[in-house]
Amino acid sequence: MTPAGSLVYVYGVLPAEEAASASETGVDGRAVRTITQEGLAALVSDVHGDALAAAREVRAHWRVLEEASKHATVLPVRFGTVMEGEDHVRRELLEHDADRLGSLLRELAGRVQLSLKGDYDEDALLRDVVARSPSIAALRDRVRDTPAAAGYYDRIQLGEMVAAEVARRHEEDERSALAHLQPLAVRARAEPPSSNAQAFNLAFLVERDGVEDFGRAVAALGDQVAERIRIRYVGPLPPYSFTDIERSAGGEAWV
Repeated sequence: MTPAGSLVYVYGVLPAEEAASASETGVDGRAVRTITQEGLAALVSDVHGDALAAAREVRAHWRVLEEASKHATVLPVRFGTVMEGEDHVRRELLEHDADRLGSLLRELAGRVQLSLKGDYDEDALLRDVVARSPSIAALRDRVRDTPAAAGYYDRIQLGEMVAAEVARRHEEDERSALAHLQPLAVRARAEPPSSNAQAFNLAFLVERDGVEDFGRAVAALGDQVAERIRIRYVGPLPPYSFTDIERSAGGEAWV
């Protein structure tokens, strides 16, 4: 039992009946345990009052959630969520938000997140942009044969044309990936690419018994785009992208 007034770090919420004994080590090297209230359980550990910012602590947070999600439906809480003791967790999180949390847990029961990122081979992408756009190819050749000062505005125009074509290619590749995989998912979510080098950044909510079929579809997509795009596929994960809750314990946003 945590002493009164001690700080408690919160990882996520799951149904009490799925809250098996936690064996993972959490942030700050502390043992993970559960706090239960009215059919809900919070995954927590003790924590000092110091700020938690180290990359190893972020990894510990994810590790706890991903281990729990192997056997349970877990609603992840954003990294760094700390509450003022077990009574506060029970009263302000599990009891206060019981209806909303219970509803979301039922909606997500038996489902996991699978994440897919596609990274362009940038040289191959630019070659393809030039090859498929005669106007870009012609302007590139003109710029190449013109002194830098004389071709200043042409170079600006070339950059703008290439950027527009790359943006169009992002949209095209994202639509294609979604069309290929969305029929195998309950829900899908597209995040903006983190850079021009990223073709797509997608998250899918998938039934646990459909993970293998989804993985085979990802492999087939990878074969189709292998010359231009390197696919990174991660999961199963807790449903980070599908916990549509606007606030978490203490008023912070959920992941």
